[in-house]
Amino acid sequence: MDRRWAKGREIAAAQRGQIIQRVLVDGWSAAQAAEVFDIQERQVTRWVADYRRHGMASLREEYATESRQHRWMRALRGGLLRWFGGLRRIATRSEPAPCIVLRRTGDDPRH
Repeated sequence: MDRRWAKGREIAAAQRGQIIQRVLVDGWSAAQAAEVFDIQERQVTRWVADYRRHGMASLREEYATESRQHRWMRALRGGLLRWFGGLRRIATRSEPAPCIVLRRTGDDPRH
């Protein structure tokens, strides 16, 4: 097993957050961050992508240890829900409902 790969798995949430900050806020490339923190560039790219998709939730320990298959299935489910939601909006488009004006009885001084 590659030493860099093993180290990437052991990085705590705070340090993953720091690496993501270097890339997103400070403008580092994934390659620069990987070199400085001695991890694989692919791992940095994955953490940044996860952060963009899921925000701070991607830094939770249980998220980091979640299997790739579970993450893939969750992403697929989310994509399908968004897609079908879009279809539902297209299918239900119709003319807007007529405007109905409601008046309380007794409010009109003419009556």
